Amino acid sequence: MRTLDRLLTGVSTAGGVIGGISLMLMLLLIMADVTLKYLMDLPITGTLEIVSYYFMPIVVYLALPYVERSGEHISVPLVTERLPDRVRRALALLVAFMSAGYLLVVAWACGQKALALTQSGDGVNVIYFDLRIWPPRWLVPIAFVLLAIQIVHGTFRKHSEEQTR
Repeated sequence: MRTLDRLLTGVSTAGGVIGGISLMLMLLLIMADVTLKYLMDLPITGTLEIVSYYFMPIVVYLALPYVERSGEHISVPLVTERLPDRVRRALALLVAFMSAGYLLVVAWACGQKALALTQSGDGVNVIYFDLRIWPPRWLVPIAFVLLAIQIVHGTFRKHSEEQTR
């Protein structure tokens, strides 16, 4: 359990760090594009496509397991906080497994789509060059599998910590 905990912590932290760095790089690219466009009439070709197809998926999907690990997802315990501990734990496990099941189904479907796009070499034409857009498509299934594992593991970790108190 501790090995899995360390592994998930490392992977989710790495995803959060990569997401944060990508957010900063996206900001710098957009600032450079706007500055060059309005001061020198030299926009950076492909900025919209690079931001849309690369930076945004990295920022959003790689950060999901980190946000779950940090306990920062929105939760509204208006009803569950009034339930007995035993019922609340059972409900938390049920929700964790249902969430993980849903995420794994979506990950599988997105993985199938990513595979098809990889095989077709999906890309967009950006005036002077072709930009391959199939690599970031793999972020969705990878992130959703990691998120599903993180949700179930986090629920078990939370309940084991409560039992040791």
